[in-house]
Amino acid sequence: MYFLIAALFSLVSAAAFAGEAPPAFFSRHLSDHPLAGRIWSLNDERFVEPNDVATAAGDSRFVLLGEIHDNPDHHALQAWLLGAIVDAGRRPALTLEMIPVDMQADVDTFLASESPDAEMFGKAVNWEGRGWPDWAIYQPIMDVALAAGLPIKAGDAAKSVRKSVAAQGLDALPPGTRSRLGLVEPLPEGQRAVLEVTLFRSHCGLVPKPSLQPMADIQRLRDASLADAMLMSGKDGAVLIAGGGHVRADLGVPLYLARRAGQDSSISIAFREVEANVGDPRQMFADTVQDMLPYDFVWFTPGIVREDPCESLKGRFGGK
Repeated sequence: MYFLIAALFSLVSAAAFAGEAPPAFFSRHLSDHPLAGRIWSLNDERFVEPNDVATAAGDSRFVLLGEIHDNPDHHALQAWLLGAIVDAGRRPALTLEMIPVDMQADVDTFLASESPDAEMFGKAVNWEGRGWPDWAIYQPIMDVALAAGLPIKAGDAAKSVRKSVAAQGLDALPPGTRSRLGLVEPLPEGQRAVLEVTLFRSHCGLVPKPSLQPMADIQRLRDASLADAMLMSGKDGAVLIAGGGHVRADLGVPLYLARRAGQDSSISIAFREVEANVGDPRQMFADTVQDMLPYDFVWFTPGIVREDPCESLKGRFGGK
């Protein structure tokens, strides 16, 4: 299976540079859903074409591409969009949620090696050893980045810092760091409430209520750290590869980019798996902040069949 995936996704990388249509879907689950392959503009409340999204991304300093981590189609489309941005003459930094900032030296060592190869990047940063899905499904993104000579930036907060914030709150950060990251002011109450509800539901309703505040603090730290890495990218901006929650414009990284670079500095594109009984895209956005949109565009894809994630969380949180 690994070699099949790698072979298929090598074709994705070539298509990204050739200006071709987006790649065909790899996943088949719900692939015949009426929303699969369609793109919804939340600002205009209408469907748009892939080239419309590519043009909007090419015109934006910061592009945030939100994924479900284990869906190969999401990474194929991320690679396609990154290729479109490069084809438009941009050389943005590729910023990765999956690599904490204290591993930037490992990234730099890899890039400085003779003829760095995308297939080997996963080993260089212990990708799967740190719990991320098969590197093969992410490799097309790195194929595009290396071929274009893009800077590669670690984005997430260091694990030691996350642990400190979990134990002590955001006060654990040095005052200068907290100020630079835009974490001095608390989230407005409406946004804080939606963030906690989102975290609660994403953990199957099993999280003890007292744990929600520390979890929200960690989420804010991570979002602000990802924004910080993007802001250090230079004049050609950055493209962020991250989970869909991190790229939410009403709660995530775009908030911190806006505080430091202006409201119109970023565009947020989420790749979203279709749901069997939902045919109207407007029905798929619960738990949003009043008068704020979570994304600019949502690109619908087939899903993949998974084990119930709530089962493993029951063991962690003691649920029944």
